[in-house]
Amino acid sequence: MINRENLFTWPPAVFFWALICAMLWGSAFPMVKTGFVMLDIQHSTGGKLYFAAYRFLLAGIMIFAGVFVSGKSIVLSHKRDYGAMVLTGLLQTTLQYTFFYIGLSNTTGVKASIIIGSGSFFLALFSHLWFKDDPITFRKSTGLILGFVGIVLVNFKGDSLDFHMTLTGEGFILLTALSSTLALVVVKKTAGRVYPPLMSAYQLVIGAVALFLFALFFESPAVLVFSGPSLVLLLYLSFLSAAAFSLWYVLIQYNRLSSMAAYRFLIPVCAALLSVALIDTEHLHWPALAALVLVCLGMVLTSRE
Repeated sequence: MINRENLFTWPPAVFFWALICAMLWGSAFPMVKTGFVMLDIQHSTGGKLYFAAYRFLLAGIMIFAGVFVSGKSIVLSHKRDYGAMVLTGLLQTTLQYTFFYIGLSNTTGVKASIIIGSGSFFLALFSHLWFKDDPITFRKSTGLILGFVGIVLVNFKGDSLDFHMTLTGEGFILLTALSSTLALVVVKKTAGRVYPPLMSAYQLVIGAVALFLFALFFESPAVLVFSGPSLVLLLYLSFLSAAAFSLWYVLIQYNRLSSMAAYRFLIPVCAALLSVALIDTEHLHWPALAALVLVCLGMVLTSRE
Protein backbone atom coordinates (compact mmCIF):
# COMPACT_ATOMS: atom_id res chain seq x y z
CA MET A 1 0.00 0.00 0.00
CA ILE A 2 1.27 3.48 -0.90
CA ASN A 3 1.18 5.93 1.99
CA ARG A 4 2.58 9.40 2.51
CA GLU A 5 5.86 8.14 3.95
CA ASN A 6 6.46 5.70 1.06
CA LEU A 7 5.72 8.49 -1.38
CA PHE A 8 8.70 10.44 0.00
CA THR A 9 11.08 7.61 0.99
CA TRP A 10 10.97 5.17 -1.95
CA PRO A 11 14.26 5.95 -3.82
CA PRO A 12 12.69 6.39 -7.31
CA ALA A 13 10.07 8.71 -5.78
CA VAL A 14 12.73 10.64 -3.86
CA PHE A 15 14.69 11.05 -7.08
CA PHE A 16 11.57 12.32 -8.87
CA TRP A 17 10.74 14.91 -6.20
CA ALA A 18 14.40 15.95 -5.87
CA LEU A 19 14.57 16.36 -9.66
CA ILE A 20 11.49 18.62 -9.53
CA CYS A 21 13.20 20.75 -6.84
CA ALA A 22 16.44 20.84 -8.82
CA MET A 23 14.66 21.88 -12.02
CA LEU A 24 12.82 24.65 -10.17
CA TRP A 25 15.96 25.92 -8.45
CA GLY A 26 17.99 25.35 -11.60
CA SER A 27 15.61 27.53 -13.62
CA ALA A 28 16.21 30.30 -11.10
CA PHE A 29 19.84 30.72 -12.26
CA PRO A 30 19.04 31.99 -15.80
CA MET A 31 15.86 33.73 -14.60
CA VAL A 32 17.69 35.68 -11.88
CA LYS A 33 20.32 36.75 -14.41
CA THR A 34 17.52 37.87 -16.70
CA GLY A 35 15.93 39.80 -13.81
CA PHE A 36 19.20 41.60 -13.08
CA VAL A 37 19.34 42.78 -16.70
CA MET A 38 15.65 43.81 -16.75
CA LEU A 39 16.09 45.87 -13.58
CA ASP A 40 19.58 47.08 -14.52
CA ILE A 41 21.11 45.96 -11.21
CA GLN A 42 23.98 43.80 -12.51
CA HIS A 43 26.45 45.92 -10.52
CA SER A 44 24.19 46.92 -7.61
CA THR A 45 24.62 44.82 -4.47
CA GLY A 46 21.73 46.57 -2.73
CA GLY A 47 19.48 46.09 -5.75
CA LYS A 48 20.25 42.36 -5.87
CA LEU A 49 19.52 41.98 -2.16
CA TYR A 50 16.20 43.85 -2.47
CA PHE A 51 15.29 41.67 -5.45
CA ALA A 52 16.01 38.55 -3.39
CA ALA A 53 14.09 39.95 -0.40
CA TYR A 54 10.96 40.66 -2.46
CA ARG A 55 11.21 37.23 -4.08
CA PHE A 56 11.38 35.31 -0.81
CA LEU A 57 8.82 37.49 0.96
CA LEU A 58 6.29 36.78 -1.78
CA ALA A 59 7.21 33.08 -1.70
CA GLY A 60 6.56 32.90 2.04
CA ILE A 61 3.22 34.71 1.67
CA MET A 62 2.23 32.23 -1.06
CA ILE A 63 2.91 29.28 1.24
CA PHE A 64 1.09 30.87 4.18
CA ALA A 65 -1.93 31.41 1.91
CA GLY A 66 -1.80 27.79 0.73
CA VAL A 67 -1.55 26.43 4.29
CA PHE A 68 -4.43 28.67 5.43
CA VAL A 69 -6.67 27.64 2.50
CA SER A 70 -5.95 23.96 3.22
CA GLY A 71 -7.46 24.41 6.68
CA LYS A 72 -4.24 24.04 8.68
CA SER A 73 -3.30 26.48 11.41
CA ILE A 74 -0.41 28.82 10.69
CA VAL A 75 0.30 29.15 14.44
CA LEU A 76 3.11 26.93 15.71
CA SER A 77 2.23 24.42 18.44
CA HIS A 78 5.36 25.05 20.52
CA LYS A 79 6.70 28.52 21.30
CA ARG A 80 10.29 27.27 21.18
CA ASP A 81 9.83 26.46 17.48
CA TYR A 82 9.58 30.17 16.67
CA GLY A 83 13.24 30.47 17.65
CA ALA A 84 14.09 27.64 15.26
CA MET A 85 12.19 29.45 12.50
CA VAL A 86 14.16 32.66 13.12
CA LEU A 87 17.45 30.73 13.08
CA THR A 88 16.50 28.86 9.90
CA GLY A 89 15.38 32.07 8.18
CA LEU A 90 18.61 33.88 9.03
CA LEU A 91 20.78 30.92 7.92
CA GLN A 92 18.81 29.69 4.90
CA THR A 93 17.70 33.02 3.43
CA THR A 94 19.44 36.08 4.90
CA LEU A 95 23.02 34.88 5.38
CA GLN A 96 23.06 32.42 2.50
CA TYR A 97 21.92 34.92 -0.13
CA THR A 98 23.91 37.83 1.29
CA PHE A 99 27.10 35.76 1.15
CA PHE A 100 26.09 34.38 -2.26
CA TYR A 101 25.42 37.69 -4.01
CA ILE A 102 28.48 39.45 -2.58
CA GLY A 103 30.71 36.42 -3.10
CA LEU A 104 29.51 35.84 -6.66
CA SER A 105 30.39 39.42 -7.59
CA ASN A 106 34.00 38.75 -6.48
CA THR A 107 34.64 35.35 -8.06
CA THR A 108 33.78 33.36 -11.17
CA GLY A 109 30.56 31.40 -11.59
CA VAL A 110 32.65 28.28 -12.18
CA LYS A 111 34.40 28.42 -8.82
CA ALA A 112 31.17 29.45 -7.07
CA SER A 113 29.29 26.40 -8.39
CA ILE A 114 32.08 24.03 -7.39
CA ILE A 115 32.43 25.50 -3.90
CA ILE A 116 28.65 25.40 -3.35
CA GLY A 117 28.75 21.77 -4.48
CA SER A 118 31.07 21.08 -1.55
CA GLY A 119 28.08 21.85 0.72
CA SER A 120 26.94 18.27 0.19
CA PHE A 121 30.05 17.06 2.01
CA PHE A 122 29.29 19.46 4.87
CA LEU A 123 25.74 18.13 4.99
CA ALA A 124 26.85 14.50 5.19
CA LEU A 125 29.49 15.31 7.83
CA PHE A 126 27.20 17.39 10.06
CA SER A 127 24.42 14.82 9.76
CA HIS A 128 26.86 12.14 10.90
CA LEU A 129 27.88 14.27 13.89
CA TRP A 130 24.36 15.31 14.98
CA PHE A 131 22.29 12.23 14.09
CA LYS A 132 23.45 8.86 15.42
CA ASP A 133 21.41 6.90 12.85
CA ASP A 134 23.10 8.57 9.87
CA PRO A 135 26.63 7.13 9.51
CA ILE A 136 29.02 8.03 6.70
CA THR A 137 29.61 4.76 4.86
CA PHE A 138 32.10 3.96 2.11
CA ARG A 139 29.25 3.77 -0.41
CA LYS A 140 27.89 7.19 0.57
CA SER A 141 31.37 8.71 0.43
CA THR A 142 31.92 7.26 -3.03
CA GLY A 143 28.55 8.61 -4.18
CA LEU A 144 29.33 12.10 -2.90
CA ILE A 145 32.74 12.09 -4.58
CA LEU A 146 31.19 11.03 -7.91
CA GLY A 147 28.60 13.81 -7.60
CA PHE A 148 31.26 16.38 -6.79
CA VAL A 149 33.37 15.32 -9.78
CA GLY A 150 30.24 15.82 -11.87
CA ILE A 151 29.93 19.41 -10.62
CA VAL A 152 33.59 20.08 -11.45
CA LEU A 153 33.02 18.68 -14.96
CA VAL A 154 29.89 20.69 -15.70
CA ASN A 155 31.67 23.89 -14.68
CA PHE A 156 35.12 23.26 -16.15
CA LYS A 157 35.82 25.76 -18.92
CA GLY A 158 39.43 26.21 -19.93
CA ASP A 159 41.36 28.54 -17.65
CA SER A 160 38.31 29.72 -15.67
CA LEU A 161 39.35 27.59 -12.69
CA ASP A 162 42.35 28.62 -10.63
CA PHE A 163 43.41 28.48 -6.98
CA HIS A 164 43.26 32.22 -6.22
CA MET A 165 40.99 32.89 -3.23
CA THR A 166 39.71 35.99 -1.40
CA LEU A 167 37.59 36.31 1.73
CA THR A 168 34.81 38.33 0.06
CA GLY A 169 34.85 36.11 -3.00
CA GLU A 170 35.48 32.38 -2.62
CA GLY A 171 35.37 32.74 1.19
CA PHE A 172 31.82 34.12 1.11
CA ILE A 173 30.73 31.38 -1.31
CA LEU A 174 32.06 28.80 1.15
CA LEU A 175 30.07 30.52 3.92
CA THR A 176 27.02 30.28 1.62
CA ALA A 177 27.37 26.50 1.53
CA LEU A 178 28.01 26.34 5.27
CA SER A 179 25.00 28.47 6.26
CA SER A 180 22.69 26.43 4.02
CA THR A 181 23.96 23.20 5.55
CA LEU A 182 23.45 24.41 9.13
CA ALA A 183 19.91 25.51 8.21
CA LEU A 184 19.06 22.02 6.92
CA VAL A 185 20.29 20.48 10.18
CA VAL A 186 17.88 22.78 12.08
CA VAL A 187 15.10 21.84 9.65
CA LYS A 188 15.75 18.12 10.20
CA LYS A 189 15.62 18.55 13.98
CA THR A 190 12.36 20.54 13.80
CA ALA A 191 10.53 18.76 10.96
CA GLY A 192 8.94 16.21 13.28
CA ARG A 193 7.06 18.98 15.13
CA VAL A 194 6.38 21.59 12.45
CA TYR A 195 4.52 21.05 9.16
CA PRO A 196 7.35 21.36 6.56
CA PRO A 197 5.60 23.86 4.21
CA LEU A 198 4.73 26.03 7.23
CA MET A 199 8.37 25.87 8.32
CA SER A 200 9.36 26.95 4.82
CA ALA A 201 6.92 29.88 4.95
CA TYR A 202 8.24 31.17 8.27
CA GLN A 203 11.89 30.95 7.29
CA LEU A 204 11.29 32.66 3.94
CA VAL A 205 9.37 35.60 5.42
CA ILE A 206 11.73 36.07 8.39
CA GLY A 207 14.80 35.73 6.19
CA ALA A 208 13.39 38.12 3.58
CA VAL A 209 12.63 40.84 6.14
CA ALA A 210 16.16 40.60 7.55
CA LEU A 211 17.56 40.62 4.00
CA PHE A 212 15.60 43.80 3.19
CA LEU A 213 16.86 45.54 6.33
CA PHE A 214 20.43 44.57 5.52
CA ALA A 215 20.06 45.89 1.96
CA LEU A 216 19.23 49.33 3.40
CA PHE A 217 22.91 49.69 4.34
CA PHE A 218 23.83 49.58 0.65
CA GLU A 219 21.18 51.54 -1.27
CA SER A 220 17.62 52.87 -1.16
CA PRO A 221 14.79 50.53 -2.21
CA ALA A 222 14.15 53.03 -5.00
CA VAL A 223 17.02 51.38 -6.89
CA LEU A 224 14.45 48.82 -8.12
CA VAL A 225 11.95 50.03 -10.70
CA PHE A 226 9.65 47.21 -11.79
CA SER A 227 7.93 46.88 -15.14
CA GLY A 228 5.22 44.42 -16.21
CA PRO A 229 7.65 41.73 -17.46
CA SER A 230 9.95 42.05 -14.44
CA LEU A 231 6.96 41.70 -12.07
CA VAL A 232 5.90 38.52 -13.89
CA LEU A 233 9.45 37.23 -13.54
CA LEU A 234 9.46 38.08 -9.83
CA LEU A 235 6.18 36.18 -9.34
CA TYR A 236 7.61 33.13 -11.11
CA LEU A 237 10.78 33.18 -9.00
CA SER A 238 8.65 33.51 -5.87
CA PHE A 239 6.47 30.57 -6.91
CA LEU A 240 9.43 28.30 -7.64
CA SER A 241 10.98 29.15 -4.26
CA ALA A 242 7.70 28.41 -2.47
CA ALA A 243 7.24 25.09 -4.25
CA ALA A 244 10.86 23.93 -4.10
CA PHE A 245 11.51 24.82 -0.45
CA SER A 246 8.23 23.25 0.72
CA LEU A 247 8.87 20.02 -1.19
CA TRP A 248 12.54 19.88 -0.15
CA TYR A 249 11.64 20.25 3.53
CA VAL A 250 9.19 17.35 3.22
CA LEU A 251 11.99 15.22 1.75
CA ILE A 252 14.31 16.28 4.58
CA GLN A 253 11.66 15.19 7.09
CA TYR A 254 11.43 11.64 5.74
CA ASN A 255 15.02 10.93 4.66
CA ARG A 256 18.50 10.95 6.12
CA LEU A 257 20.46 14.12 5.43
CA SER A 258 23.51 12.22 4.18
CA SER A 259 21.34 10.42 1.63
CA MET A 260 19.80 13.71 0.50
CA ALA A 261 23.24 15.33 0.15
CA ALA A 262 23.93 13.81 -3.28
CA TYR A 263 20.59 15.03 -4.63
CA ARG A 264 21.81 18.61 -4.15
CA PHE A 265 24.29 17.96 -6.97
CA LEU A 266 21.32 17.90 -9.35
CA ILE A 267 20.79 21.64 -8.90
CA PRO A 268 23.89 22.98 -10.72
CA VAL A 269 23.55 20.30 -13.41
CA CYS A 270 19.92 21.30 -14.04
CA ALA A 271 20.97 24.95 -13.94
CA ALA A 272 23.57 24.31 -16.64
CA LEU A 273 21.15 22.38 -18.87
CA LEU A 274 18.34 24.92 -18.42
CA SER A 275 20.71 27.80 -19.09
CA VAL A 276 21.54 26.18 -22.43
CA ALA A 277 17.83 25.87 -23.21
CA LEU A 278 16.87 29.41 -22.13
CA ILE A 279 19.90 31.59 -22.90
CA ASP A 280 21.10 31.93 -26.50
CA THR A 281 24.73 32.51 -25.58
CA GLU A 282 24.95 29.26 -23.58
CA HIS A 283 25.91 26.04 -25.37
CA LEU A 284 25.79 22.36 -24.38
CA HIS A 285 29.14 20.61 -24.04
CA TRP A 286 29.92 16.98 -23.34
CA PRO A 287 31.01 17.65 -19.72
CA ALA A 288 27.39 18.55 -18.84
CA LEU A 289 26.14 15.16 -20.01
CA ALA A 290 29.00 13.33 -18.29
CA ALA A 291 28.26 15.30 -15.12
CA LEU A 292 24.61 14.21 -15.21
CA VAL A 293 25.67 10.55 -15.41
CA LEU A 294 28.09 10.94 -12.49
CA VAL A 295 25.51 12.77 -10.37
CA CYS A 296 22.95 10.03 -11.04
CA LEU A 297 25.48 7.35 -10.03
CA GLY A 298 26.23 9.30 -6.88
CA MET A 299 22.53 9.48 -5.97
CA VAL A 300 22.09 5.73 -6.50
CA LEU A 301 25.04 4.96 -4.22
CA THR A 302 24.03 7.33 -1.41
CA SER A 303 20.32 6.45 -1.38
CA ARG A 304 20.68 2.70 -1.68
CA GLU A 305 20.28 0.83 1.61
